[in-house]
Amino acid sequence: MLRLLRRSSHTGPSPAYIKGLSDWSIRKKLLVFLIPPVIAVLGVTGLVLNIFSNRYIDLALGRSSLTLTLAQAHEIETLLEGCREDIVALAHRPMTRERLRNFMESSAIARGEIYAEAAYVGEGTENQYAFLKDGNRVEEVPPEVALQAKNSPFVVSRKAVGLGRGQVTLSDLIEVYYPPTGFGAQPRHRDLSLLRLTTPVLESDGRLAGYLVLSVDARQLRNVLSLYNSPRSPLLGYNRTAENRLSLFLDERGWILFQSENIEEPLHQLSVETAKTGFSGDHGKPGYDDAFRPGPRHETFWRMVSALQQGHSGMERGEPDFGPSKLASSEDFIGYAPVRFRSSGNGEREIIGGIIYIDRSLLPRAAEFGQFNILFVTTVGAILTMAGCILVLARLITKPILRLAEEVRSMRKEGELHEIDLPDSDLDTATLKRAINNLVAALLSKEMEIKARDERLRSVRAREKVQLVAPTSRQGLQAEALEDLVGESRAMDMLLTRIQKIAATDADVLIIGETGTGKELTADAIHRLSRRKAMPFISINCGALDENLLMDALFGHVKGAFSEAKSDRKGAFLAADGGTLLLDEIGNASPRVQQALLRALSVRRISPLGSDDEQPFDARVIAATNVNLKDLVASGEFREDLFYRLQVLAVTTPALRERQDDIPVLAGYFLKLAGRRMGKGELALSRGALDKLLQHVWPGNVRELKNCIIRAAALAERELILAEEIHFEDEEPGSAVSHHGSSPVPALDGEAPVLDSPLSSRQRKALRSLLDRPTFTRQDYQDAGGSDVPQRTAQHDLQDLVTRGIVRKEGRGPATRYRLAGQRNE
Repeated sequence: MLRLLRRSSHTGPSPAYIKGLSDWSIRKKLLVFLIPPVIAVLGVTGLVLNIFSNRYIDLALGRSSLTLTLAQAHEIETLLEGCREDIVALAHRPMTRERLRNFMESSAIARGEIYAEAAYVGEGTENQYAFLKDGNRVEEVPPEVALQAKNSPFVVSRKAVGLGRGQVTLSDLIEVYYPPTGFGAQPRHRDLSLLRLTTPVLESDGRLAGYLVLSVDARQLRNVLSLYNSPRSPLLGYNRTAENRLSLFLDERGWILFQSENIEEPLHQLSVETAKTGFSGDHGKPGYDDAFRPGPRHETFWRMVSALQQGHSGMERGEPDFGPSKLASSEDFIGYAPVRFRSSGNGEREIIGGIIYIDRSLLPRAAEFGQFNILFVTTVGAILTMAGCILVLARLITKPILRLAEEVRSMRKEGELHEIDLPDSDLDTATLKRAINNLVAALLSKEMEIKARDERLRSVRAREKVQLVAPTSRQGLQAEALEDLVGESRAMDMLLTRIQKIAATDADVLIIGETGTGKELTADAIHRLSRRKAMPFISINCGALDENLLMDALFGHVKGAFSEAKSDRKGAFLAADGGTLLLDEIGNASPRVQQALLRALSVRRISPLGSDDEQPFDARVIAATNVNLKDLVASGEFREDLFYRLQVLAVTTPALRERQDDIPVLAGYFLKLAGRRMGKGELALSRGALDKLLQHVWPGNVRELKNCIIRAAALAERELILAEEIHFEDEEPGSAVSHHGSSPVPALDGEAPVLDSPLSSRQRKALRSLLDRPTFTRQDYQDAGGSDVPQRTAQHDLQDLVTRGIVRKEGRGPATRYRLAGQRNE
């Protein structure tokens, strides 16, 4: 029988009884030959079952934690909304002292201890009064005590000024301290942690009468978190294990304000002690000393804060050192949800903070161990029972499946999907082979669809408008002097700091920097910040003049010094008297000029050409160079004594490649400047254009960037500048450089492909054959789909592919051709 089975795998004619075996299922063969299922299936099944069971248990617990987080956030929002409704209703009528006292007493009965303070701030001290809730009593605060209190309720916040009827502003969490004086026979101080709601009180004619302040005791918000973490939780659906659970309330800037506590201690002071476990960061924020904000290294925390600021809720698996101490080694379920507040009944809800809920459940680990034990015992027993039979017949019975697996592995090694073409040996492997072939066909179809979609997304992203960063406005007297030195990077901050320190002195300066890095702007800023700012600023380019002209430009001449000297000339040193003289490209000065400069800087006197008299000058000398003067000194091209004379104070202007972060700021600055000068309005860069700028090496530094932006703005035909409209000085005209990977940017039109239903097998087969062709005709599609595809069917298939966006139609009539979406025209 074994010989017959082996022979059935060979090609050529086979006996009828051997051919009949190919119609049997594997199960039928195993029953006939007493062979159980393949032993490996048991182990793999157990492992997969264990993995997926644990995964879904984790998913269920994660969703439960998220539900609890959202419930806490909703409960706090509901509480604050009720407070908003209370203060709006209370402010609807004119305010009196008795009416405010009655509200505090009645609200304590109706809503519990939620309000700790209430105040009315009207015109004049006689219309200003405040009440505190002290246990079961409502006590009026003497005005002089209220005024002395830390964060007095009589000080109306700036956010409340200008509010209309029914509008309410909510303060940050603040600490309020009332001194003990003025509270009767048994005085004691009051320490409160409050959230203040403020709304205007208007007269019947609409005039402002005053402001009503209603303060929520923050412990009541804390108690909401404590309730949901206790056995009395409204969402308690099962008995909880004893793991640590903790809820944190934080503001929109990431400050942790308080944490959940024991629900049996509702009057316990606010705390963040447990929340700080494993954290490092800042302690205390303005107005609330007990707040804590983790440092930037806690990425999980700040990722959640960023999501909360955008109004998103979700789940995270926490850091090993995040939150309270652990009972076992496992990952945390950390839910987060924003808390919103509505300033008016029909207004938009604004995010005021968020809830972070930490749940360290041991249920996944317990379930995993239990499942593992059961599966292990079951698998070992089955293996021992079936091992003997499997060792004898497994090789022969599983050979068709192994061959099929080998074909799949070969496809993976080759990196190319194709249909499997193997002779059928039994019903099950034939069914499996067809399923694999159908899957391969579907994957090929999806691969083409995904490729077209990815190309379209890449193209759309490259053409979307990017919001460029505007330069930070500088304040004070230095703003105008430094306005042309644009940049937010650390290198620019260091340069500006250096400029300001140098400007405070009167020593000579050497500016070192590559071409285009702003050496002359730096010199001008030093002059404008110095005590000489009201005097002349003279600039001489030592590399632009020959030796004689440079000597004449620097030192001047007297009438008759040479044949062309028809009158006296001061020269730059005397022209800059009292101000600043910039010697640009000092490294190009000849030895004679260097000698003359050395003597002038040493004695601070000059002799004009043709004169024997020396004239003193009072000018600060700033030299600039784009070459390494030390190298010139070493080669003998520059005087060493002049180098040290010039380098009293040195400043280096950074190259643009050292301040890549400034490219978006500079690009926005130059783009706005170009648009204003050319009368083109507000111009903008696409993301592709900005990416292209960021990836350039900028040998010409800031000057090259400026020229590039101005060139693009001048040639731009619309407000948005695309990547292909950005041309660099070292780029050949007409060249198109891709800065988005090796794939070309697609030229897709219309909407994204419509893929509501799968492609037919005929469409998939034809498209696989036409994948490498740039274009094809209807006849090509018919040939690729099979010789029996009618013309009408082919036309219908192509029209369907065009509608889905997978294929584009080009031309009309006999010249009609089709192109796969995402392929460029040749």
